[in-house]
Amino acid sequence: MIALGWRMSELGYEATGYQVLYRWHGTIGLLLLPLGVAQLIAYSMLPRPALAENIQGWSRVLARFVHLFLLYAVVALPVAGYFMSGKYIVLIDGTSVPPIIDLSRTITKALFDIHVQLAWTVAAVVALHAAAALKHHFIDKDDTLRKIL
Repeated sequence: MIALGWRMSELGYEATGYQVLYRWHGTIGLLLLPLGVAQLIAYSMLPRPALAENIQGWSRVLARFVHLFLLYAVVALPVAGYFMSGKYIVLIDGTSVPPIIDLSRTITKALFDIHVQLAWTVAAVVALHAAAALKHHFIDKDDTLRKIL
């Protein structure tokens, strides 16, 4: 999704191929929204594996924060994307999804900025999260990565 959004920003609205990427981006985003909500519900109801015992203090707090951030971001990104679209979102099959409410241009612009900044923040957090999982596996030699997979 981030790659699609990045490519769209490089092309510009009038470029050949932009509308196809936009439709794919919107379609995938709308499909991810219910999955994100289901993941939040599952996270709140199902037991999670305990963190490795060698993870102490601030690392435990940071792990919890990162997990919650990523869970909520998977919902916030498509919501911001949907509402920033303004008039409607056209899906890959040509179906138009109308907005639930009509928002001003100022609000949709703010939502666009939130959408973009949140996407880049998620990309950075995912990269750091993956690096931390690899560190636990190869340096700390604990079972964190196996629990993730």
